[in-house]
Amino acid sequence: MKERQLAICDSDSSYLRMLQAYLQKRNPADFEILIFDTVGRALEASLETPFEILLVGEDSYDANVAKVNASKIYILQEDGYKGITGYSMVAKYQSMECMIAQVLEEFARDENCGCVERRGKNQTRLISFYSAARHRGQSVAALGAAQVLAERGHQVLYVSMMPFTGFEELLRTSYDSDVTDFMYFVLNHSDKLLYKLDSLKRCIHGVDYLPPALDYADLVGISRKDWETVMKLLQYSSDYTYIVMDLSEACQGFYDLLENSDAVYLLTDGTSVYGRAMSSHFRRLMQAKEYDRILAHTVEFELPANWEKHCENLEDLTASSVGSCMRGVLGET
Repeated sequence: MKERQLAICDSDSSYLRMLQAYLQKRNPADFEILIFDTVGRALEASLETPFEILLVGEDSYDANVAKVNASKIYILQEDGYKGITGYSMVAKYQSMECMIAQVLEEFARDENCGCVERRGKNQTRLISFYSAARHRGQSVAALGAAQVLAERGHQVLYVSMMPFTGFEELLRTSYDSDVTDFMYFVLNHSDKLLYKLDSLKRCIHGVDYLPPALDYADLVGISRKDWETVMKLLQYSSDYTYIVMDLSEACQGFYDLLENSDAVYLLTDGTSVYGRAMSSHFRRLMQAKEYDRILAHTVEFELPANWEKHCENLEDLTASSVGSCMRGVLGET
């Protein structure tokens, strides 16, 4: 049995099964998911193995909730007319993604709540994408490769370090927090990395990703050592088989991330004299700084002609010419 349990208590059996199915599929922070239709049954189970988190439907609440052995108790609020106090409240009828994100965010920030010390189940490979030619097409290539890997059955985390991504407009979404918030939290609470990761990450075509930075100055302000620390924690603690880095010079750990990558995919532009010159400049720089390891595991590639016309839908790049290109670039990875 897993050490950490997330329990749900609600008299609405349909809602209970639906939330359980969602959580088992998403598997947030590697919790074991338990369900109960009465507080009494939840109380009995908690006396044997304490819960980390208990979610209690407002209509199911009774005085026995106070006796349940749980690190954190949330009330799934429906109308708010029950007058329940002393517990964290979370709206029951909202998207399950938003609800669980709120629960885990608050749990991660609560100093009284437990930590997670674990080693990931998988060996995590770090691969980086970079283009010296003004980054044109780089994010599309990196995200396309991540989606191809996810389609092949890998667990993939995509991390963008680009100063401007346009994701909120392109994906028709909004972000309250971003990758820099994740970084600063994890640097101070490394033992709660999984909770913060699962509260913040989004998913696109099977690929988890951290919302990109709103202000590139926040990226610049993160030190080389801090980048190294967080990336090692992600590789050690998470269950990802691949972390795909979308690199830019805004990252102080730029050279270290390139050198520590299992593979570097260098996007070039052979159709432009400027593109060829910039790629040549990058190679000469690596040689001058004696980064032989970076050059040894660098794979150069180009995107197909007119790739922009086929990449309006970032939510399924595998169906585009970029997806076909990245299958070839990645080979049998």
